[in-house]
Amino acid sequence: MSDTEPGREHLMRAMIALDQGLNRIARKHQGAVRFFYEDPETFGAGHFVFYPQNDARSRLVIEEQYTSTDWSDDERVPTSWTWAAEREVRDRDGRYVWKAEREGESRSEDFRQVLAEASRWARRVQNRTVQSDPFSSATHRQEPPTLSL
Repeated sequence: MSDTEPGREHLMRAMIALDQGLNRIARKHQGAVRFFYEDPETFGAGHFVFYPQNDARSRLVIEEQYTSTDWSDDERVPTSWTWAAEREVRDRDGRYVWKAEREGESRSEDFRQVLAEASRWARRVQNRTVQSDPFSSATHRQEPPTLSL
């Protein structure tokens, strides 16, 4: 795809908007989720990965997909994204493996679908965090100040 094609500019805007949106979700749910840029070739997850703050057995992975190139191309621009909500489960042979609970793919023009899924996933993690710790700052009412006489 040449740099002069109008389609490339659209793809670049979608890529930037997705990145900014994922970072907003990470900030909004800070304390409940961790957000990383990863290398799927090295780590086997995705390009963008959310993990619960206190749980390494589930994650949301988002991987860039390309047309007419691969991820080794420095000039690559994603044309779509795949996502998967995964959980680590014990396989029949006793090893732990990642299994997708939900998954999907969104074209570049539909990047907001990826953001919606990431937001739902982070909100569920945050809700579970609050439920498992009823005395967390999110639910704990502050005591009124004491008056000294």
